[in-house]
Amino acid sequence: MKAILIGVGGVGTVIARILAKTGKFEHIVLADVGDKHINELARGLGSGFSARLVDASSVDNLMEAVEGIDLVINATLPRYNLNIMDAALAARAHYLDLASQGPVHLPGIITIQDQIKEYDEKFKAIDRSAFLSTGIDPGATNVFARYLADQMDTVDDVLIRDADVSTVQGFKFALSFSPDTAIEECLEPYLSYENGRFVQGEPLSAQEEFTFPEPIGKQKVYYVSHEEVGTLPLHLGRQIKNCNFGYALPYELVNVLKVLQLLGLDGAEPVEVKGVKVAPRDVVTALLPTPLELSGKIKGYTCVGTLVRGTIGGEKVEKFMYSLESHEDAYLKFKTQGTSYQTAVPAAVAADLFAEGLIMQRGAFPAEVIDPKPFVEKLSQYGLNIKIEDRNPVQAGGH
Repeated sequence: MKAILIGVGGVGTVIARILAKTGKFEHIVLADVGDKHINELARGLGSGFSARLVDASSVDNLMEAVEGIDLVINATLPRYNLNIMDAALAARAHYLDLASQGPVHLPGIITIQDQIKEYDEKFKAIDRSAFLSTGIDPGATNVFARYLADQMDTVDDVLIRDADVSTVQGFKFALSFSPDTAIEECLEPYLSYENGRFVQGEPLSAQEEFTFPEPIGKQKVYYVSHEEVGTLPLHLGRQIKNCNFGYALPYELVNVLKVLQLLGLDGAEPVEVKGVKVAPRDVVTALLPTPLELSGKIKGYTCVGTLVRGTIGGEKVEKFMYSLESHEDAYLKFKTQGTSYQTAVPAAVAADLFAEGLIMQRGAFPAEVIDPKPFVEKLSQYGLNIKIEDRNPVQAGGH
């Protein structure tokens, strides 16, 4: 099987390195808008890799790049998802991405629901799969939800939780994953599922305390717009009552985000400045370090997991399935930081499952619809620290 990896930043680089180690693909093309990094990476990974310049904003350019490819791995910004899906369709290739622009329908936003609705039948018609949002969250968190739900007789609550307690050396301000994505998802209205119905709320307006495993501990989490909430109530295969996504945001980051929104600097639409059109958010993100630049400079831990409450044999149960990773360990393993490592491993696992012929579903679908067991087994085999914690309902925090 031949693959192309479009977007070779912090996460894409780790995906490439993992796939080089597992060796399930005949050939992998590394594609990005800049050639220096991908050329160096391809040379370092060996004869099974090549590099190619690709502009994800051009469908024609993408179609040329994916010709003869069996699997398209999209690790670039979600704003290019539909372009890359169209190219994959034209090439009759399987498709895999790591995220959408969230679950809330806003002007110019590509939601995961849009991807499913618009592309499900198209991929079924060519007997191919579009496996959507398969990073750590969304992605592994959806699989965790399915894995835990399959153990329960009934399921009430599915809560996704994310925290990173780390320090960054050498930068006054930095974000451990795509700054563009972070600004977008934190400042969109959040979506939650409450008592069996979808509810929207103002960004950064709802918060609670949640206890993460040590050494992270109790943190204040904010409800954030995230893909899992848009799909789990509909695709988990179980009737649930409540679902939300809580992100532990540091006080200084919340302040920065509010200022960006107040000044309009979070905007993605270009404005004219001294005769030049530029998107305000592009200016902000250009001034911040990329996740790749942070490798080796972040110290601390990151935890992402799914809490599921339900019943077994009439008794209430509550389980938290999570990945807890050290930024320092991630650097030792793959010369990267923990968030890029956490996000890349599930995507690499999904890619290898394609290569092994174990993704049987066709059409466009989220991660919770697949058989979770092979996926979870490979997450551990590929180096993520996956654990399941039984919790007393009183200790798990509200929703």
